[in-house]
Amino acid sequence: MDEQIALWITQFQKNKDADALGHLKEHCAGMIEPLMNEFTQKYGEEAGELLRLKWDKRFFFIFSKYQLNVGLPLENFVENTYRFYFMQVLRKAGYMK
Repeated sequence: MDEQIALWITQFQKNKDADALGHLKEHCAGMIEPLMNEFTQKYGEEAGELLRLKWDKRFFFIFSKYQLNVGLPLENFVENTYRFYFMQVLRKAGYMK
């Protein structure tokens, strides 16, 4: 993992550093966008818009749980966690059963 990203994660988790969280959001947006596109194609534009509105609402919580020492690549963590979160959002909104 890039040292800068690890530093942002550490700063956020230890100090609740808003700037570090902002940098993480910028960095991870490119990992989350393909998932939003995938769910948009599967469930339609309205579902995609819902995900675009909701993706950052849980970002703080999600990154408070990431553990650098586990060795799980950030990309895998973000993709797996957001896939699960998006499925919950879509299920709650009635797009999935």
